[in-house]
Amino acid sequence: MDELEFCVKSLSYPLGILLETLKRGKGESVELDGVRITVPRLPFAVNCYLVTKALYLSLDVVDAKRLGDDIAYAEEFIARVLASPLGEKVRPYLERAEGLISVRGRLNVDWLEFEKRSERVKPLLEKVLVGEEPEELKGLSVDECLLLSYLAGERQKREKVNAVLGKNNPAFREAVKAYFKALRS
Repeated sequence: MDELEFCVKSLSYPLGILLETLKRGKGESVELDGVRITVPRLPFAVNCYLVTKALYLSLDVVDAKRLGDDIAYAEEFIARVLASPLGEKVRPYLERAEGLISVRGRLNVDWLEFEKRSERVKPLLEKVLVGEEPEELKGLSVDECLLLSYLAGERQKREKVNAVLGKNNPAFREAVKAYFKALRS
């Protein structure tokens, strides 16, 4: 998993599942045709936001409605970036964001796959949310950690889960460091 997939999954795990299935290439804008996605050479935070938005725009109306909170979370993410020291660096790209996204074709979230993955980590989520730090957290993959965080729901709960995962899962901790390094680029 690279930093872009990490970022998308941290905003919307189901959209990250879609990203897993796509071939990637470089381009002038984020272009999505249902099989391939091109990613331009822009600041990382902009690419993460644009790719997330393109994936969302590719959804049918039912999936889009189901993931409405996820796109709102992505909008919060980019608002926090704009309010940070990175804001001035990324603002010019975001002012023309709509022109940097082209979606041709539809994607569908594989909800059965999502549920299958979720079932493996849900018991751990319940323990973490009541303040436990189960030993099994150490053995989770980075992908499972992101899913656990996503399933927590609201931002405060995600932050709590992420803090516990960062403390107890070395692979997740290293992936978070790589993500924040990329975010500064």
